[in-house]
Amino acid sequence: MLESKPFSISRNVFFHACMPPLIIFVLLAVSLWAPTNGEVEFPLTMAIFIAGAGGGIISTYFRLKDVASAKVEANAILQIYISPIIAGLLGWICYAFFITDMISGPLFPEFVNKEHDYEGLRSVFQIQPEHTLDAAKALLWAFIAGFSEKMIPNILDKLSHQAETQVRVKESNTTIEVVTSNEDQK
Repeated sequence: MLESKPFSISRNVFFHACMPPLIIFVLLAVSLWAPTNGEVEFPLTMAIFIAGAGGGIISTYFRLKDVASAKVEANAILQIYISPIIAGLLGWICYAFFITDMISGPLFPEFVNKEHDYEGLRSVFQIQPEHTLDAAKALLWAFIAGFSEKMIPNILDKLSHQAETQVRVKESNTTIEVVTSNEDQK
């Protein structure tokens, strides 16, 4: 009869596995319960990064639970710390897609203050969600972008392909129709 071995993990890996979620939780708690009576509010852009990082942490834990214990020891610490950083950056990229209207529709957030003249990088951060619901949508999509590590790279690939096609069309000064097959999209 086959015996199943219980999953074991060293204290070192356990400590490192607990640190990123604890940091994310503390930052979210501070941002949600910070006093707003004239004091500096936690910036939405930082909350976007944290939401993406939280998605990345959960995705990493789902991935690591199916890996053999010996491989977890060797890889886990690096993945546990790097994944939230990359996922947070993906959350920011997703947010930039929304601000620039490169991705738009009823499921995505709307923004105001986009029509102002550019007066330096600070003016980019004057663009704000139109409503509270739009800020919540942005946070949710940042989490999804962090959790689904392939979503933003796939969007970037498609945008890159579209930009290359448009450049070729403008250079030849002709109109062409680009047809892609289902196999190209896989």
